[in-house]
Amino acid sequence: MDEKQRILVVDDEPINRHILKKLLSNKYEVVEAENGAVAMALLEGNEHNFAAVLLDIIMPVMDGYEFLENIRARKIKELPILVMTGETGAETEQKVLDAGAWDFVMKPYNAKVLFSRLRNAIGRSEAAVYKKMQKMAAHDSLTGLYNRTKMFAESRKMLDANPTIPFVFLRVDIDHFALYNSAFGEEEGDRLLCYIADIFEELAEDHDLLTYGRISADIFCMCARYDGGEERLTDTVNRMQDQLAKYRKDYLLEISVGAYAIEEKTTSMEECYLRASIGAQKCKSQYGKHIGYYDAGTVAKTAQEMQIINEMRQALEEERFVIYLQPKMDITTDQACGAEALVRWQHPERGLIPPGVFIPVFERNGFIATLDYYVWEKICGMLRGWLDMGKEPMPVSVNVSRVSLYNPQLVERLTGLVEKYRIEYRLLQLEITESAYMTNPELMLETIHALRCAGFTILIDDFGSGYSSLNTLKDIEVDILKVDMKFLPVDEEVKKGEIILASVIKMANWLGMSVVVEGVETRMQRDFLIGVGADYVQGYYYSKPIPQKEYEERYVFVEQAAEKEEDCCKMAAPMHNVTILVIDDDETDRALLAEHFRDRYHVQECSSAEAALVYLQNNKQHVRLILVDNIMPGMSGLDFLIYCQDNPNLSPIPKIMITEDERTKDPAKAFRYGAYDYITKPLEWDVVEARISHVMNISRQYRTFENWEVDYRNMAERDQTTGLLNKAAFQKMTMHAMESYPDDIKALLILDVDDFKNVNDNYGHLVGDDVLQEVANILKKEFRQSDLIGRFGGDEFMVLMNRIPNQKIAVKKAEELITKISSACAKDYQINGGVSVGIAFLEEEGRYEELFQHADQALYEAKRTGKGRVEIYEKNRTPRMEPI
Repeated sequence: MDEKQRILVVDDEPINRHILKKLLSNKYEVVEAENGAVAMALLEGNEHNFAAVLLDIIMPVMDGYEFLENIRARKIKELPILVMTGETGAETEQKVLDAGAWDFVMKPYNAKVLFSRLRNAIGRSEAAVYKKMQKMAAHDSLTGLYNRTKMFAESRKMLDANPTIPFVFLRVDIDHFALYNSAFGEEEGDRLLCYIADIFEELAEDHDLLTYGRISADIFCMCARYDGGEERLTDTVNRMQDQLAKYRKDYLLEISVGAYAIEEKTTSMEECYLRASIGAQKCKSQYGKHIGYYDAGTVAKTAQEMQIINEMRQALEEERFVIYLQPKMDITTDQACGAEALVRWQHPERGLIPPGVFIPVFERNGFIATLDYYVWEKICGMLRGWLDMGKEPMPVSVNVSRVSLYNPQLVERLTGLVEKYRIEYRLLQLEITESAYMTNPELMLETIHALRCAGFTILIDDFGSGYSSLNTLKDIEVDILKVDMKFLPVDEEVKKGEIILASVIKMANWLGMSVVVEGVETRMQRDFLIGVGADYVQGYYYSKPIPQKEYEERYVFVEQAAEKEEDCCKMAAPMHNVTILVIDDDETDRALLAEHFRDRYHVQECSSAEAALVYLQNNKQHVRLILVDNIMPGMSGLDFLIYCQDNPNLSPIPKIMITEDERTKDPAKAFRYGAYDYITKPLEWDVVEARISHVMNISRQYRTFENWEVDYRNMAERDQTTGLLNKAAFQKMTMHAMESYPDDIKALLILDVDDFKNVNDNYGHLVGDDVLQEVANILKKEFRQSDLIGRFGGDEFMVLMNRIPNQKIAVKKAEELITKISSACAKDYQINGGVSVGIAFLEEEGRYEELFQHADQALYEAKRTGKGRVEIYEKNRTPRMEPI
């Protein structure tokens, strides 16, 4: 038996509702409402479950006219509404029809007229819905263009109807659209897609035979008459590119167009699309080129690429990606001080495949992120193996691809590997290309800062190959620059390259950065680099990339020279936990001080202030005292003190000036620039001992007080159960963020663990605390370092998502949290646990109290309407439910 259609009867008179229910019940299921407000509540999100509404006009609370106004505001267009009235006359009829009613029924009711008008209205509604569904089935919901199925079908009709006319099939996509979405948000990405659709609409006006549509994501297709040859087609594509370039002046937007001139009209549209896609690969990543044509050669290249894609996962499972290592050398001693990890593909049939063949493919399809992690884990395991054998391994750097850099879990994944294999962070160095940094500098600064805070050493690879290299130096937070000789060539005729390279090395050293020059292949290049003060080099002059076993034989399983200078590897671990840094160009004085204090401290010797800054870049945490001579070539001792005074990382380290005459003004200047004391030459050991001992005691007391202060501050600001910010600290830091970035979009999320009292009552408070800690851990993993996370108290948590590009990101994150927390509770504790989330947004200046109140109201609504859901606060409107 067919299910009855449902009719909503809205009338404040019970007798009228009773009469209508008795009349209609044989054919319809009748639902009653005593006024418009009750009816609106019944329809909220369920309007598709009703076939029609019979509406009285005069009612308390919400009358019929106000009900019709609400229906119109919610854009409910396909639901028939028939007004029931006892008034007659054209004026009344016109008024209810203008208000949005479909028809009207006079009181007292005539059963035949009622059924006829109700049946006609429902029929019209079903026809409208069917027509809408037909359109939805053929058109893209975002742009209104044909979808893939309809576009291909219309193209097929056009080809069949015009067998003698030549046609071309075009595939158009936006280069790096995923990066654009990431930078500006999905809403802005949708606006760009609609703008592209408008460009196609304009082009259609100039063609008599043409079909076009949106295929998927940022891919559009067009099939058009092809009677003007490649020149006219290129002009058309260039016009499209010019139109696209006007969309944003602050972001480079480019299209890639693949063209296939249809040779056989019987070729399927899917095949035409595939061939146009192959043609598009010819212009990808080629600046200024926007169109590529299908040809047999492209097919062969694509076939090779498809073979790589088809075999890559099996190769990973069978560990056919093997590690090669290229040593980094200290140019002054010709000793190895580290290595870079590279990857090769050991193919069972094709032999060793170089990275230039498969890495570009992996970068395009995203598999590079999986390969990154594979290499990172291999290197961590290799370092652990050397440590277990009693060796003291040198650092190994690994590459971090652009794709991996955009992974919000990057820091957690890398730190997880370091902890898993129990190695020191300094041993795993991270190389990031300058081009990846320049793609999204703001995001990269945040990521690099988080990685350095975790303890990693950061290298910028290919420095000098990007757009704004010198400008980058003042902002970027890195430890080592890698400069490739091919970007700054050095030979008998290229003097400008020598000047630039020497300047980069000098600037980097003054900024406290080391430089590794790679691509060194000749003795002449090596000798030049020694002359300009380079420290570290990498290249075929010393060694090509070699397999792990060969690297171990040459650089790991060998006896290290007892007198090897520690400067050959600035990341070398000190012999003691406490280091005294001695900076003096006089080798004899350095040796005397080192010998005198060797039993109590690790004494690090540097012959210049510049070398000391390089050492401090990665070892400042060990240094408890700096002894610096004043008179030295290059940077003097006073210049060094001035530099340290302006550097917040170096200014806290106590310093003692070494001077040759205490009667000069040098000691007074030294005190002014941050020195704790001074000693004079020749060294008087009683005085030296007393002054160093005094400064070390002051340093020790200061550090003890600093540790106490940190501990007490943490206790005052942190929730004891979860380690998150407590309510007061969260409020203070949120208010600071609101004041610091008043123009940025912010989202405040308040989360409440559903039915948490039942967890405590049924499983005990220890399990309850475990659940709270699990929720806290999930929040820490899911949000950025720049976001604030706190526990309000009880089972409520708060998150401030600061500086987000759009509101959708916060809603999506809240939905993911509900799923992950519910899954974790079910898996780890076998309980039905979840959270409800209320969200309030702030897009301009406002008060914290108001923002909190709005989020709290949204949370209340989420709890009231079913729990386990997301609710957004909206001003002057009934809160809107977001589907999960």
